[in-house]
Amino acid sequence: MGDNFQPTTQRLHHLDVLRGFALFGILLVNFEWFARPLQAIVLGAQPDLGGASLVVDWLIKALAEGKFYALFSMLFGAGFALMAERANRKSAPFWGVYLRRLLLLLLFGIAHMLLVWAGDILVVYSLCAFVMVLLFRKTPLKRLWKWALAFFILPLVLMWLGALSIAATQFDPDLHESIMADMATSTEEMRATIEEAARIQNEGSWGENVGQRLRDGAFILANFVFWVPPILGFFLLGRWLVVSDRLTRPGEHQLFFRRWRSRGLLFGLPLTLAGTALMYRAVQTVPTLDVALGMTLFMAGSIFLALAYLSIVTLASERLRFLAPAGQMALSNYLAQSLFWTWTLYGHGLGLGAVLPRWSHLLLALIFFALQVAFSHWWMARFRFGPMEWLWRSLTYLQLQPLRRGVH
Repeated sequence: MGDNFQPTTQRLHHLDVLRGFALFGILLVNFEWFARPLQAIVLGAQPDLGGASLVVDWLIKALAEGKFYALFSMLFGAGFALMAERANRKSAPFWGVYLRRLLLLLLFGIAHMLLVWAGDILVVYSLCAFVMVLLFRKTPLKRLWKWALAFFILPLVLMWLGALSIAATQFDPDLHESIMADMATSTEEMRATIEEAARIQNEGSWGENVGQRLRDGAFILANFVFWVPPILGFFLLGRWLVVSDRLTRPGEHQLFFRRWRSRGLLFGLPLTLAGTALMYRAVQTVPTLDVALGMTLFMAGSIFLALAYLSIVTLASERLRFLAPAGQMALSNYLAQSLFWTWTLYGHGLGLGAVLPRWSHLLLALIFFALQVAFSHWWMARFRFGPMEWLWRSLTYLQLQPLRRGVH
């Protein structure tokens, strides 16, 4: 722990508010991928969008995509640091309990990914957390943010190496033409794969969709180097925010959050807008210089904006206290989002995914999240944990935990 780290003895409600806020952003971004094949993410925006749908899609990509998973990842890393600190203060066993907790999260994630929706983040979080525990368990405070920066840079370096290598072949026109032809063929094959995935999603049975999710999982695994390192980086950044005492005692670090509110917006908005403009219609299977530049600007903008969002919500946490119950049962609410909307949008459910316009996703996400917040208030007034949180905690400690309030 850091030299200035102060122990915490009560629940930090501003972290619950942050989780609730991040939960809404996650739904906003995921909504597109409840209605569209996950692998289409490499082909950019839907080509037929116009009017209000185009505006909504563009704004979600610019202001939400890449920002809220970053915020949630920082909170995951912060949660790890808090659990370790509290166990250390109580001289309680930690590592065995935490590893069992991660293993259970991995199993929940695998079930979620195969049975419900391939865009699951729990598997990635659990695996990244295993890496964090294995390699960065004792990393000093001053190195945490430096390692985070290194993980942010890694996929960008790989993208630039690929883009520069392809650009260099222009000095050999025959080689360049051959490489571009191969990539064009791969892109067309990808389009055909995505068309089949869309057919299964819109018309297929639940069993066919399970098979498609296996293929989606293989696709995600094949591209892990581009999205796993940033998640690990945000984990470490979240730990740094806790062990440096900023997220445990925000009242004593108001200047830090005010500065990052300003810096995050000042730098994050133009960077992410420029990155979105370059990446919006780009085919990411072809690592051109434009794609590499777009990814760099977008990633940098996402880091700044995620820190801006974290700072804005932390500073306003008392006024946003109504989000706290949703954040307290974030796992249950996250799983409920994908359960409800895949059943609503997929062909084996109501099959509305192919008919709902893109602009409606924003409205539906707002309504659904408002209902989740209301339900979370009702539930947390009566119970200690969300339903999935209770199950997770009971299995972690190998003992049924008291669920109803007032019951010990």
